[in-house]
Amino acid sequence: MASDRLSEDAAGNGSDTLRTAQVELHPFKSEVCDVPADLEIDPGKMVVIRDEEGEDLGRLVGYLDGEESRGVVVREATADDMEEWRELVTKTKRVLDLFRRLKDEFGLRMKVVDAHWRWDRKKVCFYFISEERLDFRALHKVISSALNVRVAIKQIGVRDHARMVGGLGPCGRELCCKGFMRELRPIALRMARQQNLFVEPSKISGLCGKLLCCLRFEEETYRQAMAEMPRIGSQIRTSRGTGQVTGIDVMRRTVSVRYEDAVEYVVSLEDVGREE
Repeated sequence: MASDRLSEDAAGNGSDTLRTAQVELHPFKSEVCDVPADLEIDPGKMVVIRDEEGEDLGRLVGYLDGEESRGVVVREATADDMEEWRELVTKTKRVLDLFRRLKDEFGLRMKVVDAHWRWDRKKVCFYFISEERLDFRALHKVISSALNVRVAIKQIGVRDHARMVGGLGPCGRELCCKGFMRELRPIALRMARQQNLFVEPSKISGLCGKLLCCLRFEEETYRQAMAEMPRIGSQIRTSRGTGQVTGIDVMRRTVSVRYEDAVEYVVSLEDVGREE
């Protein structure tokens, strides 16, 4: 198999001990690659990889544990490699202009976002956004003939586009998808409800118009914190006596309790005894 050959290539590069790393070839495409132990490459460096399709150039994002690889890191990119890559970037901009003209000629309602031309120049992939499913087979045939290389045309989501463009979120910080998130996972409205957020789309949506990414990676923290909190309506004991839980504040780790004298107090979670 091709993956077996790649592993053999990596082992033959100087060591039988392999690590795996995530390599970002394009904002819309990453691959997990084997890294031979004799290659000391720090995260953030540009590297040349070899996979089943040939060779490509990308940024080593970080090392991983237990991930299945689809390629192998050949070497850290040299000055000559980077010069070739810059020339390819310039060439990619020109083919993007051609692609946009052709899609207009075919009357396709798509927003062309970017393109990724593999470093070995054997394949180019065009990315677009559209609110509908499109039949672009005729466009694919014409652009493939014009470039005389393998061509792929892929539709991406608005979250992927925001990740590429970047910007500042409602919190005032760099978008999570741009800054540190490696994978865009589905986000559900129940995550906002679990975190006791006001379910108003404009308040819990990011620049892309979709639900905030932070709802996802904060979910586990909230789930663990909620497991420690008493249920609303339950009877609990505190240093002031027995009362009924009327509210909880997960972030402050406090509980609102109404006692028998109808007076309500806010107490810390550490002051809460067992439920009754």
